[in-house]
Amino acid sequence: MTVQVQPDREAALANGRAFLIARVRDSNLAGEAFFGGHAQAIAACAATMADHFFTGATLLVFGSGPHATDAQHNAVEFVHPVLPGCRALPALSLTNDMATVTGLLQTDAAADVYAHQLRILGRPGDIALALAHAPVHPSISRGLEAGRAAGMLTVALTSGDESVEREHVDYVFHAQGSDRAAAHELHLATYHMLWELVHIVLNHRGIRAVS
Repeated sequence: MTVQVQPDREAALANGRAFLIARVRDSNLAGEAFFGGHAQAIAACAATMADHFFTGATLLVFGSGPHATDAQHNAVEFVHPVLPGCRALPALSLTNDMATVTGLLQTDAAADVYAHQLRILGRPGDIALALAHAPVHPSISRGLEAGRAAGMLTVALTSGDESVEREHVDYVFHAQGSDRAAAHELHLATYHMLWELVHIVLNHRGIRAVS
């Protein structure tokens, strides 16, 4: 039996297919451009992060708006590795500390929320990783500045028409453009790559037990 498809339904299906094809094409092109330009830096960043973890560093992740959930996601992956043979590594999402976050938001020091946490919780040699879309909120910039001032390795995943001030960040991975969904895909892939490469380096050299 042949199923008849109404013309408007058929047009809607065709439009949907065209949209998905274009979206996948654009995503692939964006990924090729982004990772083609950042591949060496991603590898270098992961190796540097592994060096810091090897000597007992903690990863402190933060972000504003929707990037707050990326910070939580990234921290959980380091603490609870999903692959056999990968050791749990110390990591903390600063956005999880709702008492501190909401408390500071009620004061004139709202823009110092992450800087405050990094100064209290961080140590020299730790890793401060920020995620942000333009315009970069002052809380992100000040957090990175505080991390650098405290002697931490600083990493930023940014997107949009502007990034963070480079003098405050050791590694910046910037996705140009205003498409936040596309940028989020690139950020997600980047911090997953960093996670996997960190473990490759540590497993290769033999991670040291840290007391």
